Amino acid sequence: MLDGRALMALTDDKQRQRFEKCTELVVVCCHATYIGKRDDWLDNESWILQSFQNADLATRKPSDVQTFIAHITAGAMLCQTKFDSVLMFSGGRTTDSDRSEAQSYDVILRDMIEQEIILGLKGRIALEENATDSYQNLLFSILRFRELTGRYPEYVTVVTHAFKERRFMELHAAAIKWPSSRLRVQGVNPPFTLAELQQVQGREYELAHKPFIDDPFGVRSPLAEKRKARNWNPSMGDGLTEDESVRQLLRWDGGASGQEPFPGRLPWVDE
Repeated sequence: MLDGRALMALTDDKQRQRFEKCTELVVVCCHATYIGKRDDWLDNESWILQSFQNADLATRKPSDVQTFIAHITAGAMLCQTKFDSVLMFSGGRTTDSDRSEAQSYDVILRDMIEQEIILGLKGRIALEENATDSYQNLLFSILRFRELTGRYPEYVTVVTHAFKERRFMELHAAAIKWPSSRLRVQGVNPPFTLAELQQVQGREYELAHKPFIDDPFGVRSPLAEKRKARNWNPSMGDGLTEDESVRQLLRWDGGASGQEPFPGRLPWVDE
């Protein structure tokens, strides 16, 4: 009979075997925590939502929950056509719930698979449970892929809101020196009126895009405070990688100006 350590090692070996042939990463960025059980995905009471994510009956604005389900479905459909891909939900424990955001999305997807709404993903679903913002969604998912497969992904596709596409492609990829030709973003927005779209795009620039221009690594105010409010502690980064150059990136603060590029060479950058 296997003891606990031997059983854990065997489980890890089987997990590695499931992922060892995968070369592409599909990241679904999580935006809320689902606390339901099954068949109530669209019930707002089954989610921990921010006020702006709720429906507005006065304007007939729908809840963002439908968009979260669309993100899960979009990621799954991408992986159905890419047999060498890992579908990764990225999102930490940002609330008081025992579930991380990633775990909560995984509950929904596995219910979809059980009901045969989604097919063909057995053994290719993974969770990244530390990220508290979009920069961390990208970087931490790449590191988690490395942990699972023994290599860094050749290509990454990020599924998120469409109004966040430029943030990933222009800012986060550049900050971690990820080659632009190896990153794609599939944006899925909630249904907007023109006024709602303009308002969201303005908020995106003022509250996220511009702060990440000023602080590409998200370690200063106000981005650092946002991470802290979502239960992030910088010490959590210590166990995310064994690669020393990446460890240095995780500790990099942008130098004196806060905007200086990371000076080291990273393992996913071609010679």
